[in-house]
Parts: sequence; structure tokens; C-alpha cells
Amino acid sequence: MRNRMVSCIHLSLWASFALTGIIDCGQGYSGTSNDPPGGGSGGPSVIVPGFPGAGTTAGDPLRPGTGPGTARDCAGGTPAISRPTQVITQTTQCFYNVTVTTTSTPSATIEQITEILDGRKVVHLRITFDPGFVDNTYGANAVGWDATPPAVDGGKPPKPGKGHTFKDLVGSDHVEVKLFDAAGQLALHFKLDYISEDPSRPCGYGTLGVTGGEGKMLAGNAASVLAVATSLDRDLNGCGYCYTVDSPATDASYTPNSATPRWDYRVVYEVWVDAAAFGAAGPGDALIENVHASPSKAASNTISVTKKGCPPTWPECKPDIITEGLNCGDAGSGCPPGTIEYIISEGRTCVPRPIPLPDGGLGCPDGYHLDLATEGRFCLPNPP
Repeated sequence: MRNRMVSCIHLSLWASFALTGIIDCGQGYSGTSNDPPGGGSGGPSVIVPGFPGAGTTAGDPLRPGTGPGTARDCAGGTPAISRPTQVITQTTQCFYNVTVTTTSTPSATIEQITEILDGRKVVHLRITFDPGFVDNTYGANAVGWDATPPAVDGGKPPKPGKGHTFKDLVGSDHVEVKLFDAAGQLALHFKLDYISEDPSRPCGYGTLGVTGGEGKMLAGNAASVLAVATSLDRDLNGCGYCYTVDSPATDASYTPNSATPRWDYRVVYEVWVDAAAFGAAGPGDALIENVHASPSKAASNTISVTKKGCPPTWPECKPDIITEGLNCGDAGSGCPPGTIEYIISEGRTCVPRPIPLPDGGLGCPDGYHLDLATEGRFCLPNPP
């Protein structure tokens, strides 16, 4: 088959389906492919962070089109997708304890997407800590907090753990982030609050972002930070799991609890930044210089980290740009045989798969037509 340019364009679905808009994936996704329609190629591989504990549905790569308005949603729920969106770059970086010489398990990851959401260029970051350093288990159901963690690369044995409480997470936990422009100049420097008392939130606690609790602006304007989310804020308030004494019970593998299947046991920070803060040079790199939790499972509550390649054993995927990378986690899930998932402004729907014809072409069932914008990958409803 001839080489084809993948343009990641959605057309409208007729009748009850709203206009989707144009999604030009930019340099982050657009590319060429020799695969047949439906092959799911086009664009670079994306690292899927391999930390356990994401719950039943929260472990997908960071998704394009997930705007600041989703900051208070339950992790792993169907995100409110903003339209249109143009992905400019998408990256994953891994950060390791400076004393570690291998790339087996990073101390943290930063996933970063720069995209245009509803006419505004936005930088979306998600920072995830290794659950072996700190996690969202506490109280009677704390996992690994009473054991003595191993020494790191031959260092002195750490002191035994002393348990983990919900109040420990409220006390001082935060992450400090530096954001640079594309010319390498510091544009923003801030601390993100993990969880603090907040009587306005359903469970009485929530992240206070960069303006309260442990959150603080160190360089730049707080108005440039459009929204902040954390996994524990989402667990409590987004999912409605108000567990403020004992976390949901799990095991050393962080198997999801059937009563709280979407509980994210990982410590995750998420932030959306207005790209105007980076000036004419535009957004550049994101950097963390340490991971902090008080207490942590490690010998120290603060560990200096450095950027290295992500573990070779971690999963990678080439996102299907037609469905905005959802095949890296859940694209097509729940659709009956013979149908395929299609993204619309209200969320997702199932449409028929194209049918091979005797002449080698593709056709659709009665009442549907081939979507030429996706080179015949979908059958869309005929206009009324």
C-alpha cells in the first residue's frame, strides 16, 4: 500500500452526534505509515509508566484533550474531552535516585503534553512517584510501611518503618517543579500541595495547588497555573471515597479493592500551565530535582534525583492517533463484535467496522458510509 500521511482528523457524526472538530496531532503524533486502515500506527512510541497501584482504570498514558476542567474528576473515569485539540509534543521522562546506577525502577516520572485546547496552548504535566517510596496506603491498611526497606546500592541499611497515617500525607507532602522555556531559561518554579484540610471539598480535604498548604510559587505568576490535581484528591473527592483514617485494603501488588476499584494507590501530581508563561520561546523541559514525602518508605524523606532513560521493560505503545492514543489502555473496550470505538464530543460511541468487499475495497452496512478523513477506518451514520 502507498505511504500515507496520518492527519488525525475527526469528522462529525450525523443526527444525534455533535460536531467533533478537527484534531491536528502536530509533531507529537503526525507521521507516515504503510499500515492498512485500522493498523493503529503513526507517531512515536509513548512510555506507559509501569508503577503498580493505578486501580482498575487509571494506568493509561496521559491523554491529549484532557483539559483543566477535569482536575477534580475521578481517576480512570471517562474524561471530559475538550474540542478541538492540537497536540504539539508528548513526552515521558524518568528520574532516578542519584546514587542508583541502574534504570530498573525510577523514583518518579513526568509525563508532559503541550497542546492547544479550545484555542489556548496548554502544558499538561503528570508527575508520578514510585510506590516503593510513598503511596496512598495508610492506617490499618498501610502496605510496606512497617518493613525495613533494602539499602540502596550498598548504602547503610535504613531504619525500620513506623507506619503511615492519613495525617502524614496532609502534613508536608509536595513536589517541587521547574519549568523551562525552549531556550533553556527558567519560566516557572513552584511547589504543588498534595493534600490539605479544605472544608469546601466533599471529604474535607483537597489539594491547594500553588497557593496554600505546601503549595507555593517560587518564580513566575500563580495565574499561569490553570489547575492542579493530585491522586489522593481525586480518590477522595472525585471518586467519592472518603477514606480519611484507613485507606482501602489491598496487598503488596496493590490489587484493586472491589469496594473502591478506581482508588489510585500511587502518589500523583498533575498540573496545567498556560503556555503564554513561556514567552516567545515557547514551552521547554520540565524538571524535578528531588522527590519528597514525610515520612517515606526509604532511608530519607527527600531523595535527590536525576533524569535517565525509562526502564527498557516498561510498556510502550504507538498510540492510535485516530482515537487519541486510547488503544494504549482501553480503546474499543465495551464495543460489541464487529464495531469499533469512535470519539465524539459527548465522549465515545461504537460504530460498525468497515466490511471487506470482493473487489478488495471496503464497504459499510446500510445506513452508514466510509469516513474518508480516516481513510476508511470508520463507518459513520448517513446524514438524515
